[in-house]
Amino acid sequence: MAGGADDDTILMPRPAGEGWPGPRPARRPAVLALGAALLAAGLGGAWWLAGPGPAAPPPVAAPAIPAVPLMEREALLRWHPAETGLVRLAELPAVHVLVFPDLASQGRMMNRLAALIEKASTPRDRVLDDAALAAAIAADGSAPETYYYGHDYALGDVERFFALARTGGVVLNESERLLEAWLPRIRGDGPRAIISVPNEGGGVDASARRAILEHEAGHGLFFTDPDFAAQVVRAWRDVFTEAERSAFRRRLREEGYDDRLEWLMANEAMAHLVFTPDRRFFDPARDMGIDEAAAERLRAALRPAAAPR
Repeated sequence: MAGGADDDTILMPRPAGEGWPGPRPARRPAVLALGAALLAAGLGGAWWLAGPGPAAPPPVAAPAIPAVPLMEREALLRWHPAETGLVRLAELPAVHVLVFPDLASQGRMMNRLAALIEKASTPRDRVLDDAALAAAIAADGSAPETYYYGHDYALGDVERFFALARTGGVVLNESERLLEAWLPRIRGDGPRAIISVPNEGGGVDASARRAILEHEAGHGLFFTDPDFAAQVVRAWRDVFTEAERSAFRRRLREEGYDDRLEWLMANEAMAHLVFTPDRRFFDPARDMGIDEAAAERLRAALRPAAAPR
């Protein structure tokens, strides 16, 4: 979809100064016996005469990775950090939320990801450099602040972004490098998703901020619950009529989405219909020519059994 707090920047702790004790030295008589046996077999050298060598260096314990704090949806909406923060939704713990102080800071971290993963006019196999990204945003008819009003990505796609940036020699900005530094805190068992929401301001009022969070949380559920994702794709294929799919493709293409990606079309149709409460962002009749009865039929097929409320 298109007031201050404590700084959330995490300093990784240094490795502990004391490691595990090294291995116990072998007994010298056993070493001498082994050396003599090797010499007798014609395999020896004088390596054993000096006795056991220095103990192997003790292994270094891996530094602990701080857990990302949980935050309930209503508490998050009351939170307006002065610096970019990272939390998990208490209602959807596998969904990690980047909370930005404004649209500009959100764009600096997330726009290049959007260009790789979702936008129609940009390549799927390489990361854009600064000049190409600026040109793509201008061609989209957007500004860096409004390329998207909120973002949502599966963790695997974010990992692929950073791998492609390295192999392509693309110089990332400070905000993107911060996201890469946070990835160890986001990884875990099972699917993970990253979504974003900006603070109020720059055209985002309280209702719009809530709608952005709800919309992106719907995508987060899609990325982290395979059963729900399968339900959405089935509904897109079997419940939507061809005319309804075409209407969504047309609308989403106008918003800059790559309408050749069927999973993306299904995912966006779900989030627009079920998780976008602010009609300024989406209205089925106005934007799709779909009456309310038809929209409710589609919502019934898309709505998760335990939708976050």
